Amino acid sequence: MDTMITQKFDAIIMESFDKDASAAPIEKAFDAGIPVIGSALETSSEKITSQVIVDDPLGGKMIGDFMAERLKGQGNIVILEGPIGQSAQISRRQGIDESLAANTGIKLIASKSANWSRAEGQAVMENWLSAYSGQINGVLSENDEMALGAIEAIKSAGLDPKDIPVIGIDGIPDGKRAVQSGEMYMSLYKYAKAEGQGALDLALRQLVGEKYEPQSEIWKSLKIDWAGGTSKHYTVPWLVLNHENIGKYID
Repeated sequence: MDTMITQKFDAIIMESFDKDASAAPIEKAFDAGIPVIGSALETSSEKITSQVIVDDPLGGKMIGDFMAERLKGQGNIVILEGPIGQSAQISRRQGIDESLAANTGIKLIASKSANWSRAEGQAVMENWLSAYSGQINGVLSENDEMALGAIEAIKSAGLDPKDIPVIGIDGIPDGKRAVQSGEMYMSLYKYAKAEGQGALDLALRQLVGEKYEPQSEIWKSLKIDWAGGTSKHYTVPWLVLNHENIGKYID
């Protein structure tokens, strides 16, 4: 960010790995008169020009509610979290906690960050299966990679993933295939293309001015209100991927 500011870039698109740590460089760019567009991940800075992201608190609540429905309101779950401090981790956990508060029969017995990693997700799940043998009824994962790792751990332990439902987020290709095979109960598809192309449109709007017309089809296809490109926050909708509809979304 310092280099971009020094070299006087016209605009910056930023994916904030750390929600709070991203604030200082964004404010530095703001002071230099450079617009900063947030994409995919949220920042705590109010100086961000605009941002286009999914509603992560809603996503967390959705997967929590789907798990409560799958377990018929009773059972013990574990949560695999993203890197602590990243906006997706914070917001998705916020939504999951909201769901747990509403579904009091679902008990959280363990949660841990596996840093969006399939390998780490597998290792954490292996430890949980040993520490809580026979007690885990479901797995909520804040992304598909960790969910896939958990599924591998379940299978390696000689258990059937269909008996311990795993729910993920992102809808990556391997995640879609796992939903199709029944090994992953469901996932939420995150329209990363919309976040990327939408951010580029918003950056160009800052440079071209009011006459700029968005080039990406996502504004119409996802029914996101362009609002002249002047809104502070644009929300990309989630798509539920389950065994009933997954056939339409396999590449």
